[in-house]
Amino acid sequence: MNGDLSKARDSFIEGLGHLVSTMGLSRVIGQLYAMLFLSREPLCLDDMAERLRISKGNASVNIRELEKLRIVRKVWVKGSRKDYYEAELDLDKLIGNAIVGAVKRRMDMVVETVTGTEKLIQKTKRMNKEQKKIAELYLSRLRRVKEIRELAQEMLNSVSYSLKTICTGHRGIINGLGSPGIPEQEKTGANG
Repeated sequence: MNGDLSKARDSFIEGLGHLVSTMGLSRVIGQLYAMLFLSREPLCLDDMAERLRISKGNASVNIRELEKLRIVRKVWVKGSRKDYYEAELDLDKLIGNAIVGAVKRRMDMVVETVTGTEKLIQKTKRMNKEQKKIAELYLSRLRRVKEIRELAQEMLNSVSYSLKTICTGHRGIINGLGSPGIPEQEKTGANG
């Protein structure tokens, strides 16, 4: 492969890995998806692990996460007994399953933390007057966090709907991403 194209590919893979890590997911998840997204053909786990210089076990765990998000799918390759994968290129699914899903998981973690903290406070016995005031303050602020989380959930649902609507309106552009196989120009023999 051309050196500049290799640099561009590697930059995209590393950049998406970093972006995904800021959303609370493994950097490797982003790197695997980016690699499959740019690939013209399905890739096997061995090849992906080798290219990223990670263990096959690490690649396997992270590819399963991508499958759960439904943005990578296992495909059959004639003549091979290995599992091969290709990226989901449908922007609707990427937004709905990956991005919105990651944000929702983070919000669920906030609720679990708040609920656990509330339970600990409510279990506390034998508090003096000052400690009861502090407990009430904590509970009051935790209720506010829950209210903010509910508002954020409503906003996320609205953003998700809006993005899906925008994607539907731009179906031609999205479909132009093509399949991981041969680009349309090469299939039809067109030179552009």
